Amino acid sequence: MAQKKEQIPNRTNGIFPIILLLLIYLSSTLSCSSPQPKNVSQTESGISNYFEAVKKNPVELRQFLQKFPKGADLHNHLSGAMYAESYIEIAQRRNLCIDLQSKTFSSPPCNSSSRKPLRALLDEKTDEGFSRRTEIIDALSTRNFDKRPISGHEQFFSTFDRFFLTASTSRGDILAEATRRAAKQNILYLELMQSVGMFEVASLAQSNGNLDAPFGERVDHQLVDQQVKREIETLDQIEERRRLLQNCNGPIDDQDGGCDVDVRYLAQVIRVLPPIQVYAQILLAHKLIKADNRVVGLNLVAPEDHPVALRDYRQHMRWIAELTRRFDIASPGIALHAGELVLGLVPPKHLGWHIREAITVAGAKRIGHGIDIAHDDDMYGLLSKMRTEGVAVEINLTSNDVILGVKGSAHPLPTYLSHGVPLTLSTDDEGVSRIDLTHEYQRAVSTYDIEYKVLRALSRNALQYSFLPGANLFVDTLTGQRVSECENISVGAPDLVTSECRSFLDKNLKASKQWLLEEKIKSFEQGSRRRPIFHERS
Repeated sequence: MAQKKEQIPNRTNGIFPIILLLLIYLSSTLSCSSPQPKNVSQTESGISNYFEAVKKNPVELRQFLQKFPKGADLHNHLSGAMYAESYIEIAQRRNLCIDLQSKTFSSPPCNSSSRKPLRALLDEKTDEGFSRRTEIIDALSTRNFDKRPISGHEQFFSTFDRFFLTASTSRGDILAEATRRAAKQNILYLELMQSVGMFEVASLAQSNGNLDAPFGERVDHQLVDQQVKREIETLDQIEERRRLLQNCNGPIDDQDGGCDVDVRYLAQVIRVLPPIQVYAQILLAHKLIKADNRVVGLNLVAPEDHPVALRDYRQHMRWIAELTRRFDIASPGIALHAGELVLGLVPPKHLGWHIREAITVAGAKRIGHGIDIAHDDDMYGLLSKMRTEGVAVEINLTSNDVILGVKGSAHPLPTYLSHGVPLTLSTDDEGVSRIDLTHEYQRAVSTYDIEYKVLRALSRNALQYSFLPGANLFVDTLTGQRVSECENISVGAPDLVTSECRSFLDKNLKASKQWLLEEKIKSFEQGSRRRPIFHERS
């Protein structure tokens, strides 16, 4: 596909003309794709027309998108996925305290002037109890962030310390809530970031680590290996708790819908710690990837604008590259927060190179946020590289609005889309932001007037660029062109699946999950075309 050199047009009447950009992209993509079956055009026309009608009504659009099958949420922090009300419920059940000033949960005793028993404070029978509950919910989330004297950035990142005690001991409960919510929205797969074992190994490295030592002696590998075993046991416990809460081991009719949502994990490295501690965490992440197939990749987290994150960014990228080579991980799942920056938040010298370094040095296969792409000295060259090499961008619209104040035409989503860079929509921290993935799909459609074919490609992309093992089903997610083994085979007709295609699906978990998504999309499209469309009053 030829690189697009056209400049982004100006806003017209306050509405960004994304349709023009999409037409450019679609025409280019279609020109290099193999012909599709003749019956596709009628199907496409029917569902596209229905979608264009539904887009005019936010209520009907929400319903459409909630039922629309979504491949995955690839940028989702586990601790930030739980809603404040759930954290409060857990804290009450465990008789935890809360600091009245900071709104932070803590362990008993709750006997100081500012440290009180949470359960006693939130008496539902009193107005005072309700008022305190409201204040706590606001403190544990970004609800009403725009009405506060602090920035959305400050409010967002301050929430995690407040519920840390509850989150660190309730991962199974959070997982159950996240998968239950995903199932309700017809999401097939979650890739969840969590920092299991990271603080422990960081503490270990602080006491005996030495970055100037040879590779095998910088951190005690034997102690890190012991931590790996403990974290595998922790993952077992988390998942068993989820299965218990959702009755996944019981009769199918009694199971929670969340049982069907597949889950994998990204090891989450806290990048604002001292260098030796960050190195040890990256080491632990690579060892976990090698030891447990549930851990499919790694990420670096915490504010990208933090002084330590800015100072050590290049070194972090080099360590990821070095350890990937050392562990001989052929295709590591490296997804990095990069470019979650804007002018004003940081000086210009920190803009325009983080995305490039993440890709060219660390080997990132996915970029989280990617907001500062416009500051890159060769933006069009980088966009071309991302398109050609299939480096996807995880788009988090609400998060970008709250934390960075970036939304609408100021967001790079249209630029990425018009230059053929693969995109996925994700939630970031859906509990903290008080959203869900359907909300992010609706925001994308309403803001950028995305058409149905692109909407479907976004859903497909979420599996296409996941770190699930195995080959992809699609050559092109926009046109739906599949690999030769399963080309021109009707989805939803098991008897017509050839032995060659069946063998391909059986050998490749990712492709089999993509096939399941296609079956669900086909069923959804057939059902949607039969639903009534609202009529506007004249």
